[in-house]
Amino acid sequence: MQQLPVSELMRNCSHAVVPDTIGLRDAAELLVTNSFSVLVAKNTSGQLVGVIPESAVIRELMATTCRNTSVSQILSRHVESVRQDASVGGILHLFRSSCHEVIPVLDQAGEIVGLLHRNDIVRMLLSDAVEQETGTNSRGAVPDTHKPHFMNRDELPANGKKKLPPGSAE
Repeated sequence: MQQLPVSELMRNCSHAVVPDTIGLRDAAELLVTNSFSVLVAKNTSGQLVGVIPESAVIRELMATTCRNTSVSQILSRHVESVRQDASVGGILHLFRSSCHEVIPVLDQAGEIVGLLHRNDIVRMLLSDAVEQETGTNSRGAVPDTHKPHFMNRDELPANGKKKLPPGSAE
């Protein structure tokens, strides 16, 4: 599974990719309403220019009274990114550090085409471990009885959080 291309594991989270001119208030609303921990900023050409961590937005909201200022001042411009055709095994080292929850995925032209989430990497690694324990190969499906509930990516929405039935407590 680690030879899998990044494009097979990435999420298409276009709503988490925002222009670098987005206002602080709009960025905060996106983070809160979608339960994101980070937004990815692009320029007018669609090129990656940085990430906007939730923590930076919170700090800026507490420090300023003007909510319409651009997030360009709080962008983290030193961002790791990966190409969509890279192998997952070749980029695992990027997730060993606790500072990477999300890594932007770029196409050949350098445009943002998706996001690779740390929890999807963990799911893949756990799936590999289950396959080794059960004796199935990477082409054979792991029976549902051996899969932990959190490994079923089909049940998760783009923000990675499972929807609870109405009236349920988390």
